[in-house]
Amino acid sequence: MFFWMSVNFFLPVLPIYYHSLGMNDHQVGLAIGIFSLGAILFRVIGGKAVDRYGSTPVITAGIVLSIGAIGSYYFTTSLLAASLSRLLHGIGISGYSAAALTMATLMHDEKNTVEAVAVYTLFTMIGVGIAASMAGWLYNASGFGLVVTVGAAATLLSLLFFPKAPRLKIKTTESQALPLWAVITQPGVFVPTVSLLAVNLCYAAVMTFLPLFMVSSGVTEFSLFYIAYSLSVVASRVWVGKLCMLLSPERLAFYILLIMGASMFVTSLGGHWWVLVVAGASIGIGYGLAFPTLATIITTAVQPANRGTAFGFFSMAVDGGVALGAIGLGAVSGEFGYSSAFIAAGSYTVFFSIVYALWLAPKINRREVVNEKK
Repeated sequence: MFFWMSVNFFLPVLPIYYHSLGMNDHQVGLAIGIFSLGAILFRVIGGKAVDRYGSTPVITAGIVLSIGAIGSYYFTTSLLAASLSRLLHGIGISGYSAAALTMATLMHDEKNTVEAVAVYTLFTMIGVGIAASMAGWLYNASGFGLVVTVGAAATLLSLLFFPKAPRLKIKTTESQALPLWAVITQPGVFVPTVSLLAVNLCYAAVMTFLPLFMVSSGVTEFSLFYIAYSLSVVASRVWVGKLCMLLSPERLAFYILLIMGASMFVTSLGGHWWVLVVAGASIGIGYGLAFPTLATIITTAVQPANRGTAFGFFSMAVDGGVALGAIGLGAVSGEFGYSSAFIAAGSYTVFFSIVYALWLAPKINRREVVNEKK
């Protein structure tokens, strides 16, 4: 909880802070998105390290790097400095995410995987919700320095509290490690990954450009969005296990994609209090359900010895979506306006949901039938 709280302290305030340094919309998107480049470059490496060395050393290294990156934010004075800080922070989270998720799935029996992932990500979302609700208030109250201090302190707490010697219910030596290509080309791995990419494209678009869109529309108070988002994202994690059992993770993923796409069209309307509430609630529901639902599909499809690699690849979709949302849609907003960026994100996600339902989801189901026959 503390680690992801520290990461998400910065998403609501960095665009405004970078603007105050004189950066334009494209430069803000570049600085925000470079975080994802660092994570993408090291996600799979971190995942393979988890499979080889275990979760504990990889988590420790990721936290230490993240603390250094957060401290460097305070000394940012230019686009280059901001990009280097974000790059280091992205590298720091790259191993942590795969290692922590792998640890969570191995600490519980297979039959309890959905609940284990749901609980792990629930506390993650509680941290995200706290950060999203507090970040703007901290920034407005005492400036960027206080945000950096609180973020660094939260990261340090995560180093103190994560289990250093976890009791694993599932031993990775009981299954065979596979080559990288054999792991990531399984439908149960690459389909959830590209689906998470679409979800995070929408998430990054909103978190990066909604504050700027609202300010340009004359709305200076948009805490309603973060409150609605925080409440819905936490509530959705409570219900994700039951929804997966009721609908199946594959079917639930389709509805999540539709929700995220529709939320972008709502956000594009801008300038109204009800837009903030509806957009915050719908994005919170979709984003809150997405990660545990899609991670459950991977856990079902992948043997324990390959989960670090699979989750490392899966986590790349978070970074890829943030990069496309911040950098790609930053270029769109710079040319055509903020509303066009949200419409573009929504159009892509709705189109992808159709592709998912007609072509991608059946690939997972066919693979499951083959495994059952074996």
